[in-house]
Amino acid sequence: MRKLFISTAVAVSALIFAVVLYQRRPAPVPLGDDLRDAPRSINGDVKKVLQDLKSGEQDSSVPEVSDHVTVEPPPGLPADISGPSVKIYFVSVGQGDSEYIELPNGKNALIDAGPPDPKGVIYPDPNNPAPPPDPDTLPDPPIAQFLSERGVSRIDYMVLTHPHADHYGGMRYIFNKLEVGHFYDTGIDNSAATEDDGVREKAKNEPGCAISYPAEGDTLEWGSGVEAKVYHSCPNPGKSSDYGPEAGNFINDCSIVIRLAYQGSSVLFVGDMGGAAEVQVAQTYGEKIRSNVLKVGHHGSAHSTAEAFLNAVKPNIAYIEVGHNNYGHPTASTLSRLKDAGALIHRSDQDGTQEYSIGGKPQVLSYEQTRY
Repeated sequence: MRKLFISTAVAVSALIFAVVLYQRRPAPVPLGDDLRDAPRSINGDVKKVLQDLKSGEQDSSVPEVSDHVTVEPPPGLPADISGPSVKIYFVSVGQGDSEYIELPNGKNALIDAGPPDPKGVIYPDPNNPAPPPDPDTLPDPPIAQFLSERGVSRIDYMVLTHPHADHYGGMRYIFNKLEVGHFYDTGIDNSAATEDDGVREKAKNEPGCAISYPAEGDTLEWGSGVEAKVYHSCPNPGKSSDYGPEAGNFINDCSIVIRLAYQGSSVLFVGDMGGAAEVQVAQTYGEKIRSNVLKVGHHGSAHSTAEAFLNAVKPNIAYIEVGHNNYGHPTASTLSRLKDAGALIHRSDQDGTQEYSIGGKPQVLSYEQTRY
């Protein structure tokens, strides 16, 4: 009987203790909107930080973009695409232009070929009265090393945007050492030079090389799935000497302009087209020339990359091909316009040869330089 009493007393005490604890526990806190929305709010803040990082407008509470920070692609770029890729190389050739393109069908294209030699020597040298050397015996141009390192033995499509030496200087080497399947030209005669005629003669003598003069509105046949459309050329080819002191500008403004589009991404190559011609193209085509990437015209000259043109193109990335020069390229005004347009700027004189790939892997960009 005593054991039963003790057991009962212990049980009653435990029950009373439990009741007291229950009555003294804190009242439940209702899960309000603030807590329900916390994950959504956090995600929103993260997205805003990423957007700020991409636009370069982060406030003092957000760390500055450091080297090699990988972020999601800017708006307008495909986020996850696969299949055969297009690889575009903005080749560092000094003070000149050259873009090498690997197409998804295994063929390639070369837009311009840079200057004739690494030192930028112009032949014949106006300060040297001696006869110029045989052009075929000159040192290899800068483009030679790039092509040699990749084992390139043939250029399927070669474009001379306009006949200035910093664009055609490497083409004689290419015709001498490689096979060329197709040569695109403007037909403009640079009256102040002779080597442009030499390059054209090489093209005529190249076995199996087709020569054409693309007009505005043409689409170049560079393979299935790739659109290479011409948005500007030279409707009135002739001699530059007919334009007097404006001869150089005339040649620049007659540059062949090509927009290469593949799998939802696009790159606009403009040669040395100047501001007046840029505005004309922008007014004529508007959003049709919108492109993710812009190969900046005329090495960043103050007379190219017009604001109205940038408003139409809206580039996410801008590549400036430039070397040591006495022209002030690229100018502060051009860099400022590109920055205001929201473009990430790459320069071959600072960053070397740059690659832009479309397809084959997710499109992820790595911001690797300080913004201007």
